[in-house]
Amino acid sequence: MKILVVDDEVEVANFLCAFLKRLGLSSEKANSGQEAMEAFARYKPEWVFLDIKMPDMDGLELLKKMKEINNEIKAIMITGKDDEAVQDEARLLGASDYIVKPMDLEEMRNIIRKYIPIKE
Repeated sequence: MKILVVDDEVEVANFLCAFLKRLGLSSEKANSGQEAMEAFARYKPEWVFLDIKMPDMDGLELLKKMKEINNEIKAIMITGKDDEAVQDEARLLGASDYIVKPMDLEEMRNIIRKYIPIKE
């Protein structure tokens, strides 16, 4: 299982990749929309964890672009605030779920476990 983590906050992306590794999952990270599209083409992930608010390209725009390339891509959105309108839009684009910052480890594990088989 390959996961692409996209967050403009380097510490958040690093933390999430380290957490996924502890769960036995392979991941790569990108810290901008441009980096994300390059990594998406090269790495060919099955899942993307996308930050919604980023300076160059937001997570919803990225998800649209990724779906154009691979309609099977699955996404979990990362958000700093619980905004129902944005969550509804992301669901319409095919996002499976949300992780709200600051990230709670148990909640994160439960969300990931719901969709992705993990080693524990």
